[in-house]
Amino acid sequence: MKSVTVREAQHNLAKILKSVESGETVEIVRRKIPVARLSPVTVLEQNSVDWSDHAEGLSAIWGGRQVGGLDETLDDLRGER
Repeated sequence: MKSVTVREAQHNLAKILKSVESGETVEIVRRKIPVARLSPVTVLEQNSVDWSDHAEGLSAIWGGRQVGGLDETLDDLRGER
């Protein structure tokens, strides 16, 4: 694992990120003590979930009701509607 100081990371961030993108993990140290670790993001973490085809399932769960925001959902769960 490659190790760089905080100062090196500040001045060479683009270069360090290229190393990380190519699969290398880089440790950032301050006074020889590790403070952070940069590692590549896995393919699974990069992919987002497509919820567009789950509308029918969500409709069945909520009994066909349109659910607004978080406040409305909490009110509904608390029975305050």
